[in-house]
Order: sequence, then structure tokens, then C-alpha cells
Amino acid sequence: MRQTLFLPIVFFLLSFSFHCAANKPRVVFINPGVSSENHETGGFWFNVSAFMQAAADDLAFDLEILYAERNHRALSRLTRSVVTREKKPDYLIIVNEMEQGAEQLSLAVKAKVKTFMILNTLSLAERQTLSPINPFKEYWIGSLVPDNFYAGKAIGQHLIAGVHKQGLDHKKGVQIVAIAGDHVTPASIQRTNGLREALVSQTDSNLLQIFTAYWSKEEARFITAKALARFPDMNAIWAANDPIALGAVEAMLEQGIVPGKQVLVGGLNWDRPALEAIKKGHMQFSMGGHFMTGGWALVLLHDYHRGHPFLLQNSHREMRIFSKIDLDNIAAFERKFASQNWQKIDFARFSMISGSSHGTYNFSLEALLEQP
Repeated sequence: MRQTLFLPIVFFLLSFSFHCAANKPRVVFINPGVSSENHETGGFWFNVSAFMQAAADDLAFDLEILYAERNHRALSRLTRSVVTREKKPDYLIIVNEMEQGAEQLSLAVKAKVKTFMILNTLSLAERQTLSPINPFKEYWIGSLVPDNFYAGKAIGQHLIAGVHKQGLDHKKGVQIVAIAGDHVTPASIQRTNGLREALVSQTDSNLLQIFTAYWSKEEARFITAKALARFPDMNAIWAANDPIALGAVEAMLEQGIVPGKQVLVGGLNWDRPALEAIKKGHMQFSMGGHFMTGGWALVLLHDYHRGHPFLLQNSHREMRIFSKIDLDNIAAFERKFASQNWQKIDFARFSMISGSSHGTYNFSLEALLEQP
């Protein structure tokens, strides 16, 4: 008798579990980074995937991540392979990396796959090339882009304030060398423009030169060695990301210059080695949080999938996702997230439908730290 009752219950539970899994919205994310990164090696694109996976697990998405292995040609190839599947995903998430986003989006829209862009969206010129495609507006459902102009400006402002506070401006004021990421990525261009804006009203601050390190720590190390010889009065280095900042720190240490005492360095990414450099005093701060954009995009899609009209109201959002980690708040951050166990975050709490968001989304570091 017990066996007779037990088997139908087991069958029901298995069927229910299968039904729930089968009905999860299917999302494919084409990650421009490399698949070899892991929890030990870290890296920006690994962090994007890890945070996104935690959000997918919490919000009941079936997430598949494909890697382009830093090969820009692979971005369109992977997109084509996804949108031509017999069983297409409910949503495709892409990044406009190395100016490949327009081609990727064109492929997806023509295949009628709803597509969301993160981190870098299309320029106005790129959008105009796609506008004649009939279902363009219907299937490109939105973008979520961190405010890179704000981030670049904030790095500049914090460096200027730091130079004044530490009295390093006694010779010729604030003397900044900037090391940008590249010449084409919208994020890099906007961060550099933000730096220029930070300097507009600073009559005692001088931008000595903008170098380009192509996001490379080794290239930044080489550039910094040259800059130190060329600009002996330099007292601040503006870095477009943390690997660039860390390359600058290494170059200074090799020449007997104390970073954080003689030359201040500000970066961006919240990379683990950068956080260690902040604790040592070698870096003043790191702006970051933008690796979380993919996870926050899933919060938006969670609401969209359930009928919230926000995407119709404002489908392409630029948000100040960036926040600063420095000596003042690094302990609080590490107490909560030193293990980078993003699974402890209640992502539904940030939703307008199932969470505490009322009329606006708050994806700031402060909101994360306030979470129980």
C-alpha cells in the first residue's frame, strides 16, 4: 500500500520539477572574454559571468554562456549559431565589443530573437544602419550600460582631491598622466571624455598626456616607465582599468618610486589584486561594479518577462552602476563579498515586481551592502 502511494508522489514531484525547468526563460549570453578564467585567476569577463550566473539561479533563468575567446570574429559566428538553432532562446544578451554589436544585432533581429545589450550599446550611426530592418524595434528590446563618462570623471576628481589632500601639489599643482584602454571601445572613449570634463574647472590641474595601453598590464608598465622619465613632476596616474593601474604601480616600484606616496593611482574594475593594492596604499581607489551589469540585466528581463512595462518606457538605460572602493569602505565590502559568493544576494529584492524597488532601480554598492 505504501509503495502504491509512494510511486505516484515521486512521479508527480519529478514531473513538476521537469515542468518548472522546462518553463524557465532560456537566455544565451555571448561573452567576449576567455573561458579559461576562473575563480582563482579572476578577470573582468569571468566576474561578469559569475555574477550573471548567480542572478540567473536566483531569478529562475536557464542561462547558457558562450565565450568568444577575445576573438572579435567569433562574436558574430557565435551569434549566428545561436539564432539559427531549431530551438531559439527566449533572450540573447550581447556586448558591442570591438564594434561587432551591429552585425550581431542584425543577425538576431532578422531571426526574430529578442536581444538585450549590456556594457556597450550601439552608437547613433550604428543604430541608423539597422533602422530599416523591419522588426528592429520589436526584437532589440533594450540596453543596460554603466555610465562610463561618470566613471572616468570620478577617477579624475578623486585623484585631484587626493593630490591636494596629501600635499603633492606643492610644485606645479596636479600633474596627471592618463592611460586609456583603446581608441574604439565606447567605454574607453567615454571614460577618457569624463577625465577631460573633470579637468575643465580645475585651473591648477594639468593633463600631461593620454597614452593607450590596450587594456594590458604589461603595456601600462612599459608606458609608465617612459612617462616617469618624461614627466618628473607627475603626481597622479589615471588608469582606464585595474590591470593598467597595477602595471603603473609595478613600474613605479621598479624605479624606487612609492605609489600612493609620491604618485597617486586610481583604477577601475574592483579586481582582487587591485583591492590588495588599495590595502597596501599603492592604489588610492578602484571604481567598479560594472561587471555586475549582466546580473542586473537579468533583473530587468525578469520584470520584462512578467509584463512590467518599463522597457517600453525607457528601453536603453545608462546607469551610474559604478561605485568607489577605497580604504574607507573596503573592509565593509570584504566582510560581505570577499569570497565573491554572489549566490548570497537576493536578486529578486532589486526587482520592481517581486522586490523592494518602487519606480526606480538601485544597483549601487550601497544597496548591496545594505542587503541583509
